Amino acid sequence: MKIATTKRAEIIRRFLLNAIKAGNSHYLHDAMETFQLTRQAIHSHLTALVKVGYLVAEGNTRARKYVLGPVRFHSGVFSLKGLRESDVYYRDFGFMFNGLPKELENICHYGFTEMLNNAVDHSCGSNASISVDRTADLITIRITDDGEGIFNHIARIMNLSDPRESLLELSKGKLTTDPDNHTGQGIFFTSRAFDYFLIFSGDLIFSHDDGDKNDYLLHDDNDRQGTLVIMRIALDSNKVLKDVFDAFTGNEDENFAFNKTVVPVKLALYEGERLVSRSQAKRILNRVERFKTVLLDFQGVDFIGQAFADEVFRVFVRNNPQISITPINLTKNVEQAIHAAKSNN
Repeated sequence: MKIATTKRAEIIRRFLLNAIKAGNSHYLHDAMETFQLTRQAIHSHLTALVKVGYLVAEGNTRARKYVLGPVRFHSGVFSLKGLRESDVYYRDFGFMFNGLPKELENICHYGFTEMLNNAVDHSCGSNASISVDRTADLITIRITDDGEGIFNHIARIMNLSDPRESLLELSKGKLTTDPDNHTGQGIFFTSRAFDYFLIFSGDLIFSHDDGDKNDYLLHDDNDRQGTLVIMRIALDSNKVLKDVFDAFTGNEDENFAFNKTVVPVKLALYEGERLVSRSQAKRILNRVERFKTVLLDFQGVDFIGQAFADEVFRVFVRNNPQISITPINLTKNVEQAIHAAKSNN
């Protein structure tokens, strides 16, 4: 909380907020006793909290009550051993999501529990630090663990040659290092349910923004231990979690399976590279046989070589007729290379 002018004022206001969160109906009397202040002085602190949105005043002056306002913040550190993500959500952070529209609360619950479960089951860490920041416009969830780091973990378990390949695999979906207990859908769908989704780990950042056609692989000057996930969504969002699932699942005849993916081809481009080789094509196509429909998004890619195009659009298509491969967002040069590869079939 950054609204106080002095340390003592901050402590008093935090005491009042915590008491009201806990449902303590004697918060006014308890604050007066604890801090040896008058009723008027405590009311001045309550008024300050109302002014910035942490509290809302209900009723007239004589019978005025204070309840949590739209602006809220809460954080905590939790041991990952034996941690139950739903318990943390409801017990420790439930008040942060109270009063949200049902569909928005569904998205927050899904993302919070999925990402915390990843930390519990996969991070190889000891602790998770969690914070939720709710303003009048946005809600932001941050989950940090002190483990191995998600990109290094995926690269090690899946024998990838470079941690950067982990980001490309994450963007496809159906990626799990524990197939007996996980479907590998959590990160994929969470990134698309929120308006803004970031993963920081090591010196890499994965970014998915609904306002941008591209997913991004960025280099971070800070070499971060563990993994930080940031999820953000507007409070006036009209997103529906079921619609996010439906966009990538089949129909009733296909048992509503998660059978469609969009592969951001640009994530296979490392600094200074161009997409020219068959090995790069195979990197793009890794695990796509798990899907029925694959959209290869060439946004941000202005050139592909003949060998790359041939491997994807002739060799793979010929060997996997059950999979629909559709390129999208093509430049003229890329379109011509694809056309040339297809004409050799």
